Amino acid sequence: MTSLHHPAREPALYRFLGIVLPPVGAYRYGAAAHSCAAPIAIVWAAALVSIAYALLTGLAGISGYGGFPLAIGLFLWVFATVWTFLVVRNVQADSSLTDPRKHEERVRQREDDHDPLDQLDSGERPR
Repeated sequence: MTSLHHPAREPALYRFLGIVLPPVGAYRYGAAAHSCAAPIAIVWAAALVSIAYALLTGLAGISGYGGFPLAIGLFLWVFATVWTFLVVRNVQADSSLTDPRKHEERVRQREDDHDPLDQLDSGERPR
């Protein structure tokens, strides 16, 4: 793992961050989850904007649909939270991320892998 933080050692912290600040919960997990932190942050920010809009305009609203933005905001917040928990669980379950030998084997290019651009240079017809 490429991070100082480990969810198994601090389960309460990760539950708290996953619920209150989902992007931070994913980002603290390490480099394997960093790519998911930004999309989670966008969903979470949309949830915050929707909830703020619902609270600032009043829940009753003029049209009677004032609760709809609040419901959307809460749904997006729950979605971001579940997404964070799934990212942490799946990164934790992937042994190739924790074992450096497996990680090298996974990312090393195989000798039988070919470069598709070689076909263009040689005049071969693509398969």
